[in-house]
Amino acid sequence: MSDGRFEATLAFTDEADPEGAEDAVTLLVEELSQLDLSSLHHQTGGPAPDGTRAAESLVYTTVLVSATGTAALKALVSLVQDWLARRNSGSIDITIDGDELHLTSTSRADQRRAIELFAARHPSGTTGSADAIDA
Repeated sequence: MSDGRFEATLAFTDEADPEGAEDAVTLLVEELSQLDLSSLHHQTGGPAPDGTRAAESLVYTTVLVSATGTAALKALVSLVQDWLARRNSGSIDITIDGDELHLTSTSRADQRRAIELFAARHPSGTTGSADAIDA
């Protein structure tokens, strides 16, 4: 990513509504299309099943994104966080060059509270304070 260009894989899962995951990702793709991205498309899942006309199958719950710059990456993550919070269900794994970020529909307030509780259970041997962690 030396020129600031990145390629990200966004994989959505929703254990509460696995059947609705494809429809949900369609709505996410609509929102992502408003960002300044170089490319945006569904991941291919390999050869299509025998007896079908398609050359490859698509994985409708996984989206591939290409863009350039830190601002584009921040906008992407922010949009995904907001989208998940509005859905109040599911999670998205964003993977760039093997590095994975797992985002859930948990609100930022809930995330902050979980961090505070975790930090409170481990007061000794920590560096800094829970206030230094910004979720």
